[in-house]
Amino acid sequence: MGEKAKVKEIARLYSKVWQLPSFRGIVLRLGLSVIAVSTVLSLLKTISLLGWNALTAFVEYALLFGVPTSVGVGLLYLIIREPGAPLDLRRTVGSVLFAVIFWFVMAVLGGVVDTLVGIAYFEARFILLGMGMAYFALSFLITGLSERHPLRNFLGSLMPPLTLLVSWIPLTWQGAFVPQLPQSGLAMMTIMVIVDALAVNYIFSAVSRPFERDLGISGPGLLRAFGHAYLVDNPIPFERMMTRIAVEQDVPIEVLVVRSGDEIVAVAVTLYVHPGPFRDIGSSALPSVIINHIEEKYGAIGLVFHGTCTHHQNLTSKDDFPRVLAEIDRLIANAETHGEVGGPVWSDEGKFKVWTIFSGDDVLAITTSYPHFTDDISLEVGKQAAALVRQRVPGIRGVCIVDAHNCIGEDAVSVMPGDPDAEEYVASVASAVFGAVNAPRRPVEVGVYRLTDHGLTITDGIGPGGIAAFIIKSARNESVIVVVDGNNVEPGYRDRVVGLLKGQGFANVEMVTTDTHIVNAVSLSHKGYPPVGRERPDDVLDAIGIAVTKARESIRPASIGLEFGEVRGVKTFGERGFDTLTLDVAEAASIAKRTGLGLAGGTALLLILLSLLL
Repeated sequence: MGEKAKVKEIARLYSKVWQLPSFRGIVLRLGLSVIAVSTVLSLLKTISLLGWNALTAFVEYALLFGVPTSVGVGLLYLIIREPGAPLDLRRTVGSVLFAVIFWFVMAVLGGVVDTLVGIAYFEARFILLGMGMAYFALSFLITGLSERHPLRNFLGSLMPPLTLLVSWIPLTWQGAFVPQLPQSGLAMMTIMVIVDALAVNYIFSAVSRPFERDLGISGPGLLRAFGHAYLVDNPIPFERMMTRIAVEQDVPIEVLVVRSGDEIVAVAVTLYVHPGPFRDIGSSALPSVIINHIEEKYGAIGLVFHGTCTHHQNLTSKDDFPRVLAEIDRLIANAETHGEVGGPVWSDEGKFKVWTIFSGDDVLAITTSYPHFTDDISLEVGKQAAALVRQRVPGIRGVCIVDAHNCIGEDAVSVMPGDPDAEEYVASVASAVFGAVNAPRRPVEVGVYRLTDHGLTITDGIGPGGIAAFIIKSARNESVIVVVDGNNVEPGYRDRVVGLLKGQGFANVEMVTTDTHIVNAVSLSHKGYPPVGRERPDDVLDAIGIAVTKARESIRPASIGLEFGEVRGVKTFGERGFDTLTLDVAEAASIAKRTGLGLAGGTALLLILLSLLL
């Protein structure tokens, strides 16, 4: 399994850990668990003491287990709570529900052993042992998510064991069924808590080492920042963390401007800033921000194409958004449009297919690997392709390369410099432009429409930018580019779109996505990463049909022009913030698995020995 695949598996595991029931559901489960363990132990006690009152036994055990899981949990939350933090009351009680499983199981096991051998020895010690194990699990979960100081987290996690001792002492004096607290019980619990705390601290220190070594950041701090973004939709802590390890990059940006007379009809921005990493973090929402900016400032339809870029070009925060928008405004103002356009021309170059559209001395190349799976195309590979085009076709000045980003699968990987696919990609783009450069230039009409009132949401894989249709009509034929604010396309779905629109008379059809990652990790389930067409495919197809129909109704004579620029010095993930971080996450996961499981097992064995020997 590759490092990126490992990171995805870790994210899925994180999702499963915190994919909790409702607060009411958690409390109900916790209460039923207390009732169940109290019932079992009271029945065992009445069996061994023949004829004693089972109801009284149940009440005593319910107090013994109920006080730590109610009063103890309440005190825990009062100590560690923080407004807006991921560790809210629901997740705090959920953590306790997971942890006390160890306590309840060990308590029942001790009761069974005492009943079988006819003594009163193991039950009391196994209750303490189980609480020690529960404290280890609870302390681990609280430390991993709480923003409070480690000492405060330690004190908060101490509340369930402390309230167990406080409730057990009077039951030892007054109760008839609950086993007596061993004379060494306080010492046992103290040693267990100290051992657990040291073990948890060591695990987190070990996990943090790769991040401190390579990036100078705290591993647990990164985990908590991720929790803010993933669990409570607060991207700021994660963005601040990523900005600390950011690199400054000069990132290309290009615009295609459509005018009808003096009116700007549409602006399509080819974005080489990668719209990631997920949800509303970094530049994930940048496509829809650009679309809204164009429509509000120019009264024109805004479109965003996905340029050749990877997660290396993720912005670490939204602070650089104004610089991106300012460069777009500059390019729009300087763009020269042309009334005659060449293409679109389709070139099948093998794995990669290329649409080419010529305006003046510039060319727009839209690439797709469909039906082969491909993730991103690296910025450097795109630059190599543009350089080869200019070398082979001297008459071409500007080369705008769009990655259609329209076929994804589990095995999809990005095309990086040095890969065999990179060489093929560069050659395919250059060959397509070389073969189509002499295509006749003809007057064109353009129709553009963006549909937002479609009833689809980010959970369906459709971002705020909606679904747009961009029609180019010449005397020869009519072509349409469907632009969806989404992240890639479900395998086979492009065929459905092409079939639908060719049936409506279009000679050329392509479907592209913006690659917005605002639709990624939108839920804590496996459905949190939906490519376009996976969820509600028929509704998406209907929306595409509506957008195309509306675009056809708006067709008018137009001129088209490309303009090329660069956003300088933006803070991005770079290789350090993505590749190194990815490797460190995978290494930390391996350390956690190796050290954590080993230390947890060793700690459990030590606790067992303590419970039996003291």
